[in-house]
Amino acid sequence: MPVTDNAMGSSLGPEMSASGPAMERRIADLTVLYEVSRALQGTLDEDRAFYIILTGITHGRGLGFNRAFVLLPDSSGEFLVGRQAIGPSSPDEAAAIWRELRDKRLSFGEILAQDPPPERKDFRVNSIVSRIRVPLSEDTHPLIRLMQRRETCLVSQGIVQPEGWALEPALTDLLETETFAAASLFQSGRSLGLLLADNAITRAPIGIESLRMLQIYAQVASASLQNMQLYGELMSRIAVFENANRALRDSHERLLHAERLSTIGKMAALLAHEIRTPLVSIGGFARRLARKTPPEDSRREEIEIIVSEVTRLERLIEEVLGYTRLSRPDFAPVDMNELIRSVLSTMRDSIDKGSVRAIADLGPGLPDVRADKSQLRQVLINLIANALDAMPSGGVLTIRTRRDGDYLELGILDTGVGIEREDWGKLFTPFYTTKPAGTGLGLAVVSQVIDNHKGSLRLESVPGQGSTFFIRLALDPDRGNLQPESPEVVHM
Repeated sequence: MPVTDNAMGSSLGPEMSASGPAMERRIADLTVLYEVSRALQGTLDEDRAFYIILTGITHGRGLGFNRAFVLLPDSSGEFLVGRQAIGPSSPDEAAAIWRELRDKRLSFGEILAQDPPPERKDFRVNSIVSRIRVPLSEDTHPLIRLMQRRETCLVSQGIVQPEGWALEPALTDLLETETFAAASLFQSGRSLGLLLADNAITRAPIGIESLRMLQIYAQVASASLQNMQLYGELMSRIAVFENANRALRDSHERLLHAERLSTIGKMAALLAHEIRTPLVSIGGFARRLARKTPPEDSRREEIEIIVSEVTRLERLIEEVLGYTRLSRPDFAPVDMNELIRSVLSTMRDSIDKGSVRAIADLGPGLPDVRADKSQLRQVLINLIANALDAMPSGGVLTIRTRRDGDYLELGILDTGVGIEREDWGKLFTPFYTTKPAGTGLGLAVVSQVIDNHKGSLRLESVPGQGSTFFIRLALDPDRGNLQPESPEVVHM
């Protein structure tokens, strides 16, 4: 029996003017709507809203149905699915629930204000609602037809009244009843879902007044659901705009950083060239003096200090010029495992001198990666040297490689001193260093090379326990799988 707006409206006048039980019932119904509306206005959480809606339908001080189900389209918009249900599984369970509610002596508003109870997996309604999944495109399915009617209908003995079309036995078997009320949820011309309510426990008949109240109730629920959906869409759009704004700020900061680095690089290159020529002369004369000065001469120690400091300055000049001359990668197939073995062999003396045990945990059968071999060699040398410096009393250096789909992943782990929190944001800044004799260009070179290879660089560090550098490279960077990004520092 469909209940239309006209039918509902035409019945309000006489009942509102009546006295006695009809008036009391009308006041009670309006109180239910008021309490439910107020509770729904106080939440934007879907699960809590469903609890309020279903409680209002099933509570004795509400509409008084035994069971209630809410069905909504899923996130893909392709299926109508059961979202939540409330109701007992048997007369004994119903009696226990109603007795518990009566003993608490709570008002209807206080009951609605409570947090939803934990889901009861033993409730039969939870098993039923979880199995409801109907394609929205299946226009002939009874549930889809009931939702699209945008009316409140009575289904009696499996027959929709008064149209007379029968429900499929599979649906009534699933719901475990052939008699129930169905109220469409819709707002602004858009179908939102479907409410089902029945008296499967008490077998009490569903009268016209119950249908009218369920229809009014469904409109209150529809407005609340639409508000929550609009709020969710608004939050999603805000999140998109916030992410876009954050990306814009990051891009702007990277641009400013790149401009500053470009200026610093040009100045460094100019100074390096100006210093290099006289430094070569100083170094040449100092080394000549050292060769001609006998060991017993008191001046030999001072001359050796000059030679040592000149050597350090020459190394600094070379590193500065090497950083400013970083060119575009010359891509060619590179066997990463073989490159790692070669670098470890080259640095064997430094590794042994530092009492460090080196472990090469290299993935077998790795394909070649298209990269600039000389630049990747420099990356490995810098990171291994950085790891050795972090383990002044010895430790374990582990280098790992593995394939992840179209990517090659490289990890360099040390058991050193780790990195203090205040240094995280400066690690890859040129000329920043925490080492007494460092140039501050090692990690800056690493970061620049990985960016030029369209790779990603990530660091995990535990102060006092060690650090791990992770590098991720596309096997073929020409396919543009990874975009350059700022190095990420993670505190574990």
